[in-house]
Amino acid sequence: MKFPSYIFLFITVDLVKNCIPLNSYFSAIPELDNKIGTAHLLHETSASSSSVCGAMCRNNCNCFGYNRLQKQCRLHVFCEYIDMITTATGWQYYRAASDCMVLYQNGQTTSGVYSIHPKEGARTDVVCDMETMGGGWTITQNRFDGSVNFTRNWIDYKVGFGTAHGEYWIGNEALHQLTTTDVNSLYVSITLNNGSNFFEHFETFSISSELDNYRLSVGGQASGTLGNRINTPDNPGSNINGMMFSSPDRDNDRHGHASCAQDGKGGWWFNVCHDAYLNGPYGSSSWNEPWSPPLSTGETIQETTMMIRRR
Repeated sequence: MKFPSYIFLFITVDLVKNCIPLNSYFSAIPELDNKIGTAHLLHETSASSSSVCGAMCRNNCNCFGYNRLQKQCRLHVFCEYIDMITTATGWQYYRAASDCMVLYQNGQTTSGVYSIHPKEGARTDVVCDMETMGGGWTITQNRFDGSVNFTRNWIDYKVGFGTAHGEYWIGNEALHQLTTTDVNSLYVSITLNNGSNFFEHFETFSISSELDNYRLSVGGQASGTLGNRINTPDNPGSNINGMMFSSPDRDNDRHGHASCAQDGKGGWWFNVCHDAYLNGPYGSSSWNEPWSPPLSTGETIQETTMMIRRR
């Protein structure tokens, strides 16, 4: 799923020029009303409106405070109740939306690139699918032209790589933060070079912490045109449900004599080894069993997408 690089600029334009409501992109933090603190403070400056202040909250800024009486703006890395220790009349605080569902519920119904702040995680730009099955999907893996190399080490897969304006992996830590407190569904889509599209919807999806090597868990009903190749109890060696994540430099699979990640040239939840694997070498015959059956090789794949949504 590809979007032009200028789409994200609409957020700043909407906030400042078109006067789109602030809560379209940020969520209020009412427990911090009339308080200030210096912890995690990045910058304080004047601003003519809360929308102007919000438009300045980028990069390491995950939340901001605005005082309508004083026309002052405070940009923070984090905004926590325990850190706001001083009473100050007029301050209201806002946090970046935690996922694409929040943005959708706030009225953002156009698919494109947005900035989200997963709970306890770092702010990141993602593509939001606001159309499929009612919208509100956070795209966590996006491939469509092979421009980004997915043969990466553990750290890269942990923090994420690529860009939301192109191909990317959101990062295992972000996946964990997005799925650790709320129940999420997973939607997998594969489009072939001839335009044929296949999908599979999994009722529940979560990723554990790095202490557990970002273990995969899917559950409930699976439905679609791809078939359930993640949870395959009848084929235990290829059943990747419940598997820890592996990368070429960190082998957590169950293969006794080889590294599935090294052989497959990418990171994934491997068993011995898999029937589903979406991070293989793009467009190559060496991308084995991306989703088998029906796809035994990745040579004919044009696009793969993984996306999640809170239930």
